[in-house]
Amino acid sequence: MQTPLIILQELNELIKRVDKTQYDDLVDLLKQDRRFFFFGEGRSGLMAKAAAMRLMHCGKTVYVIGETTTPSMGQDDILLIISGSGSSIQLNGLCKIAHELGAEVAMLTADASKLQEHRCRYGFAIPAATKKRREWEPATIQPLGNQFDQAAHLLLDAAIIDGPYSEDSMENLSKRHTNIE
Repeated sequence: MQTPLIILQELNELIKRVDKTQYDDLVDLLKQDRRFFFFGEGRSGLMAKAAAMRLMHCGKTVYVIGETTTPSMGQDDILLIISGSGSSIQLNGLCKIAHELGAEVAMLTADASKLQEHRCRYGFAIPAATKKRREWEPATIQPLGNQFDQAAHLLLDAAIIDGPYSEDSMENLSKRHTNIE
């Protein structure tokens, strides 16, 4: 039973190192009345879907890129990317398209240099370990990108609670939760 406690301790130390200004900017972004398009690959994609669902519960208009019901993106929309590495062929292409369409790019990544590279209006660097295990990443007992994905999920949930949920009610969230399962 020691492993869960070590993981929690690692996450606690990691969260203490998150930039407060970036976190506050993320909270403010999620409060905005805009359309949000979420993207991530692999487990980061699952974190993106989880955040999109929670934001939808708060009454926001959200889509997940790659789903068949996702509409076209346009001016003033937000592309919110979750990616430990901050780079992949698909991610690079999506950022380029989003900028061409007049959308703004927001990214949660472990590699802070990618925020500028992708011209992110909103950026959030999570100082977590990824599958790359670069020299500046923290040590962890966890495999691959577990630590980044866990931290991204935790921080997005917290930002939604501090953001749009703080302006809503549990009753409204419950009404927006699926009722056909």
